[in-house]
Amino acid sequence: MRRRGAIFLLAFLLSVVVNAQFLRDFSGLSEEVFSSPTGRAFLQAYGALKAGYLNETDDEVLLQGAIEGMLGALEDPYTSYATPEQAAQDAENRSGSFEGIGAVLQPRNRATDTVVEVINVYSGSPAEEAGVQVGDIFVEVDGVDVQEATTQEIVRMVRGPAGSEVRLGFRRPGVEGVVYITVTRGSIAIVDVESTVLEGGVGYLSISSFANERVHDQLTEQLENLKARGITSLILDLRNNGGGLLDQGVRVADEFLSEGDIVFQRARGVTQRLATADPAWFDLPMVVLVNRNSASASEIVAGALQDNGRATVIGEETFGKGVGQSVVSLSNGGQLVYLSFEWLTPSRRSINEQGITPDVLIEDALLSDVLTLQGQGARPGQTIEIVVDGEVVGTAEIDDEGNFTFFQPLNNRPDSAVQGEALVDLEADTILRRAHHELLSLQAQAR
Repeated sequence: MRRRGAIFLLAFLLSVVVNAQFLRDFSGLSEEVFSSPTGRAFLQAYGALKAGYLNETDDEVLLQGAIEGMLGALEDPYTSYATPEQAAQDAENRSGSFEGIGAVLQPRNRATDTVVEVINVYSGSPAEEAGVQVGDIFVEVDGVDVQEATTQEIVRMVRGPAGSEVRLGFRRPGVEGVVYITVTRGSIAIVDVESTVLEGGVGYLSISSFANERVHDQLTEQLENLKARGITSLILDLRNNGGGLLDQGVRVADEFLSEGDIVFQRARGVTQRLATADPAWFDLPMVVLVNRNSASASEIVAGALQDNGRATVIGEETFGKGVGQSVVSLSNGGQLVYLSFEWLTPSRRSINEQGITPDVLIEDALLSDVLTLQGQGARPGQTIEIVVDGEVVGTAEIDDEGNFTFFQPLNNRPDSAVQGEALVDLEADTILRRAHHELLSLQAQAR
């Protein structure tokens, strides 16, 4: 791609310029703080806590809280601070692999991000070999009680060097007491691209996220595999894909375009072309699937293919995240992510807070509904079953005060335990069924 190198260079230069400018202006910023009543008040408050607070204070905690408070005051969902631990985990995820057990975790209680359960165990992973099962709920990690821990906290504890061991304690449906399992960690690939072949030679390819530096590589591998299996058309599924890395979205869009623009960038009133397509491309007829959770880089891909007349877009109106962020690595190992530009489709459409409107609008029947319950008055320690239409959909544990919370996604999409293998349900998936019919009709007309 002609502008691919320019994108990487631009990102690097932005990082250098931002950090160099900060160092140059640091003295000026100090003067601003001292000359502002609020700035002086902040320093006075910090000094008072350091000198007179009843308990010993932790400078790192206070200053980190100040950073989080400053960014929170912007009330901008796209500007945030990542602690050194979070930044390191994000970097590991972006690399396309990590060292851990090979299981997917999700909180049952979304409000607190706790009661973490296993929702998938990868085939051949250390977790599968050790006996971890879907539905297991974390109770302990290496002897530490994690019943109130968040998903991220448990992930951080479970991950570790390949070859090392971690002892996990689970609450398992239908089994009394705690089930203990020791897992020897391994190297786990993060696979965000899955594929299969549908009836009539229609290829199906799903991208779950663009937050992985290997997404484009995985895409090309899957496309080669699909072409070897003789597909005659392609469905590209971007539903529930919340985006990620801009360059990965651009490279994926380019894979399906022989010419034309891919995306424009607008920063502080200046609009510039960011990427155009290369001549090399995948030229079979195709359809793109989106829903209300398709965002950011997903919308870049869908918008580029739609504006260039390359693909029919089917599904729901997308989320509408038409803005991008810059990332600054901080001296403590953390990261500052701040809103810095807006992107536009090839026809210069701004989709921020509007989304991409599909060519064919269909409600996503497989978009998960969430059953959330809270209750009180039961006997502490009891386990209760949650029944919907005569079917048990889950259980909840009563805490020491007689309360319980329950969170359970309903109507989840099929989730394959084999990385790279897509599971689909044409009967239940209305959007996919329509896309499949569309491509079969095109093939019939071409005969």
